[in-house]
Amino acid sequence: MIGRKYSSVVAIAGMVAGSVVAVGATPAAASSRPNLSGITIGSVVYSMDTVPFLAKLAQAEQQEAAKLGVTLKVVNGGGDATTQVSEMEQYIAEKVSLILLTNSNPTALVPAVKEANAAGIPVIPVNTPITSGMGAQVVTYVGDNDYTYGLDEGQMMVDALHGKGNVAMMLGELGTTPEVQRTAGIKKTFSENPGIHVVTTVIDEWQDALCLSVTQDLLTKYAAGSLQGIIAEGPEIYVGANYAWSIGRKNIIFIAGDYPTEVRNAIMSGRIYGAADQSPVLEGVEGVQAAVNWLTGHKNLVQQPDMYIPLPNVTKANVGQYPAQWTF
Repeated sequence: MIGRKYSSVVAIAGMVAGSVVAVGATPAAASSRPNLSGITIGSVVYSMDTVPFLAKLAQAEQQEAAKLGVTLKVVNGGGDATTQVSEMEQYIAEKVSLILLTNSNPTALVPAVKEANAAGIPVIPVNTPITSGMGAQVVTYVGDNDYTYGLDEGQMMVDALHGKGNVAMMLGELGTTPEVQRTAGIKKTFSENPGIHVVTTVIDEWQDALCLSVTQDLLTKYAAGSLQGIIAEGPEIYVGANYAWSIGRKNIIFIAGDYPTEVRNAIMSGRIYGAADQSPVLEGVEGVQAAVNWLTGHKNLVQQPDMYIPLPNVTKANVGQYPAQWTF
């Protein structure tokens, strides 16, 4: 069991943190809210040390909690569901006001959510939903709609290829909610555009080294002119796109999932055509805002069953409007 360590504890009233902008249900005006000093929110983020996106999400939670004047405890789940269950149980023992849960396994965390339900502690999944239909009750889900994410990625590829071409699909970690839903969305878009032919499907597990390896294999297997596009479900494809350019394969269209600095730079240089921009800042901010609204009697401001964040498509045409919010 990984030792339980707080990465940060925020208990600041009236402090203004770094500026962040969110859409959706903002907290009720301060004049209409009771004193928030008695609110303690516990957050479990499954891997802040190895996933930069989640580190940024946790930072956004911390900043918003400081801004609103509530106590926020954030723990690093270590990427391990057993650890996350233990951390949830610790928060339950501490009788926190509400738990924000960014989990690595939406089914394995169901029993812990049920424990929180039994203790009367509300739970809001952030970034990754909890498996439905198993009896766990949550206030709402804050994050992206991964099926829509896949639809949008697929449409960018269709647009870039003018509806015709051979494409390789590069999947993330098999069986995870984002992989399953994004894959379904991409396939749905391609099914409606018969000029797009998926010639092979590979897996990079959202790992840079594996992404490079499978890209190298693809470009060896498919000679110039026989493969027009590679669509990935994560941002690691910037590594593959850079490799393709380094060997002169500049005519392949690359579509990325997520939008760190590395992907933004690749879009600006033309190595990547476009990416779906999922904001870790919006997810973190809106999670805290939803928690505060729920706990202070403004439940009408909390959209149910889901609070989906926008997923703008970023291409060279509009990249100047979207600064990257995180980096590898």
